[in-house]
Amino acid sequence: MIAMAPAPERTVHCYDCGAACATAGAVPVCADHGPRWMLVRNAPGAAVVITDERGVLLGRRAREPWRGCWEVPGGFVDLGEHPADTARREAREELGVTVTLTALLGVYVFRNPDGQWIQSTDYLGETADEAVPDGGEVLECRWFAPADLPGPMAGPVERRIEDWRAGRARPLPGS
Repeated sequence: MIAMAPAPERTVHCYDCGAACATAGAVPVCADHGPRWMLVRNAPGAAVVITDERGVLLGRRAREPWRGCWEVPGGFVDLGEHPADTARREAREELGVTVTLTALLGVYVFRNPDGQWIQSTDYLGETADEAVPDGGEVLECRWFAPADLPGPMAGPVERRIEDWRAGRARPLPGS
């Protein structure tokens, strides 16, 4: 069983009725609708496809699901965090690089190997840093030319790279 941190000390609102939820435990509770699990679980994800003249930077997962598969840095959005901030944070945590986001690549919905639906907002980015993988999350990382991608890949990584190669990215909102 996953241990959950206590809910932050702030007001959260029911996604069904908008009422303020009690936050005494780890899961906010609406008086009319009960526990509001979506406020602490089934969080959306965010990722960044890091590219330069060498191609795309990929890391090989050290954790399940998809242990040993190649992927782009990404993870779950913390409650109240913007997906762009998540993408930058995950690149720092997983590959030790600071990323400048350059475009919005897309929103992807896919099932993980556990059968859970994941929604991920994905960006294009670049870095001037040398990648140093966090061994707890990433076994190794390397740059790959788009024509020489490794396998197997985790989740929708191939689709993300295909979208980048096809020029499907859009300007960042507000830019």
